[in-house]
Amino acid sequence: MLKKLFGALRGKEPPAPAPASTPAPAVAPASSTPPAADRVAPLDQVQSLGFVAHQPLQDKSQRVVAYEFVVKGSLGQARSRQHRRTFDRLLLDTLRNMNVFRLLAYRRAFIHVSLASLPELAAQELPLASCIFVLEAQEGDALDEALMAQLDALRQAGWRFAAEPARFGSMSSALALYQRMDYLILDFAAPNTRALFPLLEKLPQRFSHLRWLARNINSAEELSLCQHAPGSQHFALFHGSYLGVQPPGSRGNKEAPNQGRVLEIMRLLRADAPPASIEAQFKLDPLLLFKLLRYVNAPVNGLARKVQSIEESIMLLGRDNLFKWLSLLLFSADDDSGAALTLMEKSLIRGRFMEQLGLLNGNRLEAEHLFLTGMFSMLGALLRTSQAEALATLELPVTIADALLNNRGLFAAPLQLTLACEQDDSERIASLCQLLLVSAEQVTGLYLDAVVWAQEMLKECEVQNSVDGV
Repeated sequence: MLKKLFGALRGKEPPAPAPASTPAPAVAPASSTPPAADRVAPLDQVQSLGFVAHQPLQDKSQRVVAYEFVVKGSLGQARSRQHRRTFDRLLLDTLRNMNVFRLLAYRRAFIHVSLASLPELAAQELPLASCIFVLEAQEGDALDEALMAQLDALRQAGWRFAAEPARFGSMSSALALYQRMDYLILDFAAPNTRALFPLLEKLPQRFSHLRWLARNINSAEELSLCQHAPGSQHFALFHGSYLGVQPPGSRGNKEAPNQGRVLEIMRLLRADAPPASIEAQFKLDPLLLFKLLRYVNAPVNGLARKVQSIEESIMLLGRDNLFKWLSLLLFSADDDSGAALTLMEKSLIRGRFMEQLGLLNGNRLEAEHLFLTGMFSMLGALLRTSQAEALATLELPVTIADALLNNRGLFAAPLQLTLACEQDDSERIASLCQLLLVSAEQVTGLYLDAVVWAQEMLKECEVQNSVDGV
């Protein structure tokens, strides 16, 4: 129903449902006890690495166009080259077992691998057109001619690479490595990044063909450096908590004209207002009325005759379905800027993930309310106002409002789990899984499903981000 509702926002009939996919193999969570540095055997026995973080990367217009895949925790801190090669194999196996590459239908991926694994990469069956491999060095790695020859062979076969100069330093041999990269990475959270700023300022001029990924942008100063410093035109991708921040009140009176109308109709629906009051609001916005009638008369609804009145539309849809349609319309209307689309995508992911959590318990009404909780969790940011002000007119059920405004109540834990998945907080995910009586495997599968679902929704509504330039 949700897919039909969302597709109808653009007057498009949804595609025929795809056949049910085979569930991804169960993924065992990574052990909380770190293995000793010199013990390779326990790592060899692990079949998968557990929850794999996938941080969203945005382009210059703040649209999500890629993900960066990395495993947090002690398993990723392999000290020996053999240990790290084993880890890299398990990482790629885990990505395949979890069917993570579903995310790349409309995105690109940055995947961390070690220099020690370069000889084995050619044998891996991976979607090369969608992947960029971030090379990491270990003690004892030599940036010699043999390594460069391996890189050249892989690049000729279609492989693409990235490196973080702060991890390689200013040694002259590193310059030969940078020459063979597609991206260089500037991590504002790395301890030695600022000490290398003189070098980093010269690299864009020396390697003008390279693009840069700026990671961990957590302040306006860091974003300004990427936008205005010498060589800033080379920055193509961005990641960080500061991105997408929209200060309260910054939109002022420039709010899209029909958003206020949509919110008012949603309030009337929640207040169980008479149909005449709802009809009056639709009549004040011809475009909104056009969209409603177009949706009701869409072929997917299978009506024998054309509906031409608001009252009949409300009767046929029902108040719950009309409320849900309006909530989706609210997030897809008017503002198609990169920041707004990113907020919209995150809202869809949250709503879908929380809805599926509710369906695990077989409670459809609870799942519907969980969907709205996830969707409206970003409403304040979307409208560029406080969350309390954004929700004030909707008169939401107490369980939804209590979770969104006070972080308590029946829906607080599912919302916290959603945020923990976004922040890759493994400890928080584990504790909330115990509280909600779900497994880490279920959470991983549901979250990936939600990300793919959100991408498909955006694609159907023709607001999908372009990744051709990544």
